[in-house]
Amino acid sequence: MLEIIGISIIALFIVFIILVYISTNIIKIKRYTVNNSKLPKEFDGLKIVHISDVHSKIFGENNSGIVNRVLKINPDIVIMSGDIIDKREKDMEKFVSMYKTIYEKYPTYYSIGNHERNLGWKKYKKYLKMLQSCGVHVIINGSEKLIKNDNHIAINALKFRENMQPKVLTREKEEEFVSYMRNKLRNLNTNDFNILIAHDPENFKMYKKLGVDLVFSGHVHGGLIRIGKICLLSPRRTFFPKYSYGKTTEENTTIITSSGMGKATLPIRLFNRPEIVVVTLKK
Repeated sequence: MLEIIGISIIALFIVFIILVYISTNIIKIKRYTVNNSKLPKEFDGLKIVHISDVHSKIFGENNSGIVNRVLKINPDIVIMSGDIIDKREKDMEKFVSMYKTIYEKYPTYYSIGNHERNLGWKKYKKYLKMLQSCGVHVIINGSEKLIKNDNHIAINALKFRENMQPKVLTREKEEEFVSYMRNKLRNLNTNDFNILIAHDPENFKMYKKLGVDLVFSGHVHGGLIRIGKICLLSPRRTFFPKYSYGKTTEENTTIITSSGMGKATLPIRLFNRPEIVVVTLKK
């Protein structure tokens, strides 16, 4: 009996290790379609790749696991919603050069997360300059227009901290914070089709009030451990956070939350594989 119990424990441990390996290292492609009548006809069928929370993780030589998949998808634009690099990363040049093929081939829109913000001021400024030298559209509390023929859509971004809600959220605080974010995005025109890149998805209720149409987020990693549709824990140390993963539409706004690709504080992912998100816009 003891021998059977011992063999069972070893077998379970081996299965656990395999599951963790798959959940940590095997990339999946997750596809969504977003329909919106405000979308100009010129952008009907626009294909967007969304990458988030890589945390300096390397998938194959020169990150070929990410780069080759993006090249195969061949998107119209790429959106990076923060924490692509880890705050402890020392060789920033290496990670910028790994993605250079993507940056040079596809218009890439980048908004910072908490890890870029916590690089330290000098490293942070240097990193942003390196991205910009590769042609990356780094958006810090602002907006850019993506133009096609005589029409356009707007790509807005709030940097991390500017999209972090107050610790105590009363109705008055919420209204105050929405006003604060609206001021940061003072050029936002709700008559346009508006994309918002905001690292933290837990403020979706407030993003809706800005009048944006589509939000790209990450940060939560889908939950460090995910069972089915349930996220157990967010980086804010909140249990069962809402909007932790996938596509959610409320009122006239859709949020796409990526599970990300890397690991942060806790070096484990379970039932939660790293992913590249592909979103197709339809009118």
